[in-house]
Amino acid sequence: MDIAKDSVKAEKGVLPPIARLTEAWIDNGMSNKEIEEKLLFGGYDEKYVAGLLKELTKLRNAKKTTRGLVFILIGAALCLLSCILTLSQAFSGSDFSFVLFGLTTLGILLVFGGLVFIFG
Repeated sequence: MDIAKDSVKAEKGVLPPIARLTEAWIDNGMSNKEIEEKLLFGGYDEKYVAGLLKELTKLRNAKKTTRGLVFILIGAALCLLSCILTLSQAFSGSDFSFVLFGLTTLGILLVFGGLVFIFG
């Protein structure tokens, strides 16, 4: 399989067959080792397979990073909301313990969950 032909097809917006296959394998939860075995069994060059596996690793890490950042942003927004609500309820004289402890704790858990997605 010619790498140059694959890159030309990818630039035109049409995924080459190998890209569609590997994308489907990733969606099915296959590990890099299993994908490598299938590609080598299919007759692809070892250098081509090694380069493809590096790109697959980058793709998986990008998905994790995106998911982690979403969690971090939601958690930070909850913490900010909790701070604003706590300050507003503190001056009104009402009970603000749920907002102070509940929403802040939930926000912090979401932030740490996002960090786990990114770094763990």
